[in-house]
Amino acid sequence: MVGTANPLSSYSFSGQAIARIVGLTCVFGFIVDMTALTFPLEAGAAWRVGLLQQMGDRSIVLLIGIALLLYSAWESSALRKPLGFVSLSLGTLFLLLCMLVVRDSVSLQYQAVESIGTQAAQLQTQVEQNRSDPNAAPNATPDDFSEALRQIDAQAASLKQNAKTSITKAGIASTSNFVVVSIGLLSLGRLGVGTGGGSRTRSAKKLRK
Repeated sequence: MVGTANPLSSYSFSGQAIARIVGLTCVFGFIVDMTALTFPLEAGAAWRVGLLQQMGDRSIVLLIGIALLLYSAWESSALRKPLGFVSLSLGTLFLLLCMLVVRDSVSLQYQAVESIGTQAAQLQTQVEQNRSDPNAAPNATPDDFSEALRQIDAQAASLKQNAKTSITKAGIASTSNFVVVSIGLLSLGRLGVGTGGGSRTRSAKKLRK
């Protein structure tokens, strides 16, 4: 008796092949993007914060890629388990990157506030020098100098607050992305290295029969 092809088996194979192609595309696309953003290498918290922010924004692409690759290799423990360990490693790495983002954000805030304070102090020094030199601003009154000093203080305080707010928002966004994606990667990794694939394989074999 001639056996008939199982449409469910063909559909599963086609779906896994498509998942493998899209998954590889997502993973390699993420790697290419990060490589391009990493160079040229620089030093300092500002460069690291910018790079990690870009990585956090693109990390969902990596999560989708790993998930699709795990699905495509779900019936093969020889492929599924290594991918599971890779997912666990990446999830742990992203959690560690969260701490780096927080540290660099705090450092960047300190540098920005210090730079604004230095520039404000320089401007105040120039105003004081002009006040003591009648020829520098002959038409200016003492009230004009006092008003200039008050405006410098107000602008410096506003710039410091804006810098803190923008850096804090960027740090929170990057940290949130890393935390969410790391949880997803850790969950996928646990599924990949677990025994979930065995029941799926047995069910697929029963369907083929």
